[in-house]
Parts: sequence; structure tokens; C-alpha cells
Amino acid sequence: MSVLIRPMVASDALRLKRQPSQRVQIGLVRDMSVEDARDLIDGGEAWSAERDGDVIACMGLRETFPGKQGVAWAVLAQGVGAAHLAITRHARRRIAESPLVRIEALTRIDVEAECVWARLVGLTPSAILRKFGALSEDHMLFERIA
Repeated sequence: MSVLIRPMVASDALRLKRQPSQRVQIGLVRDMSVEDARDLIDGGEAWSAERDGDVIACMGLRETFPGKQGVAWAVLAQGVGAAHLAITRHARRRIAESPLVRIEALTRIDVEAECVWARLVGLTPSAILRKFGALSEDHMLFERIA
């Protein structure tokens, strides 16, 4: 099993069979459209991971203030399995090497895997956002300050 990580193309978002928990973002259930994917690609950097021709992850850094600050994001497929390590290492390296002075991510506190992954990619917990988002869930703000 080899994992190929390459620049993301918009159609990758439609090919990705995301994990059920990955369908909810700040309390809203939504599927990524081609337009959403193009926005992520054009708004920073975006990568896809493939295994045996299947897209198993899309990830990147969306610049909120170009050249200064961004949001780390990732969507993982069902059955990502052992490829998780290569995907995590890639995300960690891109975050560490980024010239952005601030990179952040929001995770749901009750979804342990989200919090663990944020730490694994080099982000540090910074603040708890109580009753945040459409479902009023507690979230953790993670960050990396250069």
C-alpha cells in the first residue's frame, strides 16, 4: 500500500467518501461542492492523498489573511486506515514549513479524534469556545504561532 500525496484538484472533493463525522462543520451538515473545493484550492494550498486510485483525504491551509494567517483543514475518508500516518506527517510538515504567522483549527471537544489529530499536526490548544456553532457544541481552538 503506497499513499500518493499530490496537489488537490476540485473533483477530488466529489470522489472522497468522507467519514460520517467529517460531514459536520461547526454544527452544519454539508457536502463539499466543486465550487467549495475550488475556493479552498485558490485560497491557499490544498492537497489530496490517494491510495490505489481512491481519494482518501483532502487537506490544506486556507488563508484567511493572505500571507499572514490561515486555517488548517482536513477531510478524511472512511477506511483511511494505515494511510493516516502519511497524511498526518504531510499535514504536520506543511504546517511547520508554512510562512504564515498564525495557523488555527477548530475541533469539537467531544470528538476526541479531531483534538488528537490537531495535536499530531503540530497545533496547540489555545481556547475553549463554549456553545459554538449551529449545534451549540463546545469547540477547542488550536493554533500554531510562528
